[in-house]
Amino acid sequence: MKKLIQLSIFCLLALTLQAQDHTRERSVFDRYIDSLMVAHSRQEFKLVEEVSISPFYYQMFFPQTYYSTVTHNALALDSTALTPMNLQLLRIYANQPSIVQHYDAQFKNETLLESGKTPAGQSSEDMKKELQTAITSSSKDKVGEDDLDIGLKVVRPNFWKTSGNFSLKFQQNYFSENWYQGGNNSGTMLATLNLSAIYNDTKKITWENRLDVRLGFTTTHSDTCHTFLTNNDKLQLNSKLGLKATKNWNYTISAEAKTQMMPGYRSNNRLKFSDFLSPLDVSVSTGMDFKPKLNNGNTLSLALLPLSYKMRFINSHDTNIHKVNKFENRRVKQDYGSRIEFNCKFTIVKNFSWKCRSYCFSSFEYVEAEMENVFTYEFSKYITTDVYTLWRFDDNRPMKYYDDNLGYFQFKEYFTLGLKYNF
Repeated sequence: MKKLIQLSIFCLLALTLQAQDHTRERSVFDRYIDSLMVAHSRQEFKLVEEVSISPFYYQMFFPQTYYSTVTHNALALDSTALTPMNLQLLRIYANQPSIVQHYDAQFKNETLLESGKTPAGQSSEDMKKELQTAITSSSKDKVGEDDLDIGLKVVRPNFWKTSGNFSLKFQQNYFSENWYQGGNNSGTMLATLNLSAIYNDTKKITWENRLDVRLGFTTTHSDTCHTFLTNNDKLQLNSKLGLKATKNWNYTISAEAKTQMMPGYRSNNRLKFSDFLSPLDVSVSTGMDFKPKLNNGNTLSLALLPLSYKMRFINSHDTNIHKVNKFENRRVKQDYGSRIEFNCKFTIVKNFSWKCRSYCFSSFEYVEAEMENVFTYEFSKYITTDVYTLWRFDDNRPMKYYDDNLGYFQFKEYFTLGLKYNF
């Protein structure tokens, strides 16, 4: 009896293992077919060979329209209210709202468009005619009297920011005796114009363009050679193109062109020291620009430009201008070197600001540097006062311009009070 029980258990284990091996050998495809057969036997779905054509399927092929009944049915307590057609439209509204072009309030026959049943007392032909009329009217671009004006206006983003200011001021100024453009210590009148156009796409590219124009005149009774002299004369254009590298660093190309507009003389001296395009300084540099984001409209920029090209051109044939700039028997001089630029603007206290512009260029044979500071106090929207200082270093000038106290440094300062208009 004991042996019979052991034999039965052994046979049962063998049959179990064989069934398991047979299950492992069946493919995924076979098991999938079995699942379909089981589902079909339970009548969970039916394969329909013929599908009746219904005009209400137009909702899937009509220009995508928002139907308020779809969301109403989706939120209804009755689960049968959400039809398969409503479910597909709801998926479109949720996943691709950008393709929805219309809304149901635009159409007069809302009952026809939103109902899945033929209205009582209306034939199928009449229903199709009304449906065709609604579809035709929706294709017109003209806004109808039943359309809803929601006041939505799409505006193309403008990445340009332009600004400018003009000022007319009185001033008191001082020049060191070796100032390279000449000048005379006196009280004068000064006109300035500053324009800027800045492009910033807020992602990768920035392009800053600035124009600085200054022109000041003075008259002195002691000058017997000139009716008036220019003591401030600058026409400068700066452009900087930046491509974002990291959070605060940009790859940059910086360009500058600088000259003056009027002839430059000294008091009681008929020799001309400078003129329009004489000299004209043009520089193009490339490198990295450190430009952090600051609050309250403050700005800071430090550009390290290891590759820099500088050209000086003299258009005038005046011999003294050529002599002052060491341009005997030539009109163009080109240099290669490195350049550093620093620019900042800070509001120290309300209505009092500091603006600084400086650069240093080295050709490894000579050094040229400038540091310009403007301290501005605004008494009102139109009345301001400025204190302007400019330090300049240039050891590429003739030795007669070397000063025992300042060396190759030159200094310029003026104080102004006058009118200013921003635009």
